[in-house]
Amino acid sequence: MVLWAGPVKEKIMDGNFRVDSVYAPISVVIPTCNRASLLAECLRACARNSGSVELEFVVVDDGSSDDTPAVLERLGKETPSLVWTRVPNAGPGQARNVGVTMAKHNTILFIGDDIQPLNDDFFRVHSRLHGSYESDRFAVLGKCVWPFRPGFNVNFVMSHVQGHGGEQFGFADLAPYTWLDWRFFYTSNLSIKKAIVADWLIDGFSPAFSLAAFEDGEFAYRRTKEPQGFRIFYDPGSIGEHYHSYSVESFIKRQVAAGRMAEIAIAAHPELMEPLGLSGLANAIDTPLIGNNEARFGNYLAIVEGLKAWGRLLDDEKILGKEAWHDDLLFAIFELSFFQGFLQNYVEPTSNFSAGYSFILSKAFQRLHRVIHHEITAHEYFKKDLLAVIPNLGVSA
Repeated sequence: MVLWAGPVKEKIMDGNFRVDSVYAPISVVIPTCNRASLLAECLRACARNSGSVELEFVVVDDGSSDDTPAVLERLGKETPSLVWTRVPNAGPGQARNVGVTMAKHNTILFIGDDIQPLNDDFFRVHSRLHGSYESDRFAVLGKCVWPFRPGFNVNFVMSHVQGHGGEQFGFADLAPYTWLDWRFFYTSNLSIKKAIVADWLIDGFSPAFSLAAFEDGEFAYRRTKEPQGFRIFYDPGSIGEHYHSYSVESFIKRQVAAGRMAEIAIAAHPELMEPLGLSGLANAIDTPLIGNNEARFGNYLAIVEGLKAWGRLLDDEKILGKEAWHDDLLFAIFELSFFQGFLQNYVEPTSNFSAGYSFILSKAFQRLHRVIHHEITAHEYFKKDLLAVIPNLGVSA
């Protein structure tokens, strides 16, 4: 298996002029943890779709307990362009920092071990843009899609979280070839120049983020605040297939983790409270404790867990997605799970968890209002009223 090819220079059209486009060599940094077989598939797919771009692969094993080291040992003997190391588990952000310090090229492409290039343009897009523009104050974002292959089931949860307004990626709402802000620094398929940070172990991804959430956005936000500025260019010509199945249960866990990491981001940057939609919840948690707070907290928590159980049940019974209102239900469940994670980390001696859960439920019911009113209640009243007026119209029921 050969994982690299030499640098390429081609002629491309730029308006009425022909210009040289230099394909920059790329160091592909991949953090991994306990997904040895998926990692091997990722590297093989990269080899098949190198696009004649010079590639170095830097894999950082983030404390795996499976056979990841043995797999990497075998892959390392097959190709000289693969380097890897093993570090104690500290989260993907720290693993990326280590990987970038090991990289020999200035153009760094971050991908996940669950990403596989769709075709040769996957690397070419990143290589051409960074080769053509010397600035280190921009990143290139490629696109992630669910696999188009037989045998990979894209269920309703997965369609939902990557649909319009979805909770995982915003691709459905992005305009191609536009500039984006720090919120879209998705390290599943994103390139940046190594030189943007002088010392990645000191000023790279923050070690405060132990879970896979918000460590990438917070990194980009710090770059944005620097005097030189920072932007992200979206080019959907680079497409990676995302081999990561979700159920209601697993995405609830993902959202709780995201909420916990959002609290860490806000602790470092309080001005992010409003952009992340968490100011209302924080205000509720900070309200004074009044009355039998503990009893109300137990009741609120029971309802929150009941809503999550409703979604899990629909999923387990294989009926999720058969009704239009199921989308609204998932929006409500995944939002309240995110809020719940934030609340779990937002701990002070005077924290009013009862008020916090009351706020979470009020937001969930706002999401579910159309469901409850139109799909459950109003439907029956409408049918009853319609049957009542049929005799007056001279129509036989």
